Amino acid sequence: MLWFANSDWKNKILDWEKKLYAPGKVADKYAILEKIRIELDRLYKEDRAKYEELEKALKPNTWEALEDKWTLWNPVPKSHAEWIGPGEMTCRLKSSHPNYRECAEQGFTQCTYDEHGSPDFNKVTFPGSIVDISDLYDSLSSDNIQKRGGSPSSLQEIAQMRMVPNLKSAISKWAKETGNPEDFWEWRNAMNLVPHEDSNCRTMRLVYRPIHIAFKHRGGVANAINIKNHFG
Repeated sequence: MLWFANSDWKNKILDWEKKLYAPGKVADKYAILEKIRIELDRLYKEDRAKYEELEKALKPNTWEALEDKWTLWNPVPKSHAEWIGPGEMTCRLKSSHPNYRECAEQGFTQCTYDEHGSPDFNKVTFPGSIVDISDLYDSLSSDNIQKRGGSPSSLQEIAQMRMVPNLKSAISKWAKETGNPEDFWEWRNAMNLVPHEDSNCRTMRLVYRPIHIAFKHRGGVANAINIKNHFG
């Protein structure tokens, strides 16, 4: 029996909702909103009456945030790709995809997405590049979170500088082999890497640019902006 079949099913979800409006971290509120969304998805499929009851009980602002969250699946690949596997959660590129050859060179022509709409880039993450950036989502303004580099105060610039200590040996090796200075940005671009913010609003990593482009997604920035816009 599903837990929400019990008499207190609605109160449990409304208790989660209260935490969205209490002081807390962006990453924690994102996790709560996802819990609510997942249970709503289940109710929609299994008990439409309870879904509609909950729709009326949730605050309009919460529902607006959920609507934004549901749209986060929209960017997933829709052309030159097919969805396979359990629940059709794995995206496989067709040979006609513009980035197929480059992804094939990396041995990565298919990617599994989780229930949050997040691609699993673990196999194509540059070693040592994962950093915790949850505090940046809390402390930076929405404008600085969504800036795509170029500003020393942007989330992308600050977060990537956190990677440098762990990547020092790789950067030094590249500099010696190429005769270039030990510069993170030049090294990153030469390696064709780009930053990827995980959907959990906690971590950032470097992944191969063509793979990042091919397996479209909405990451931590989009989720964090949604939380900050609706729950402070």
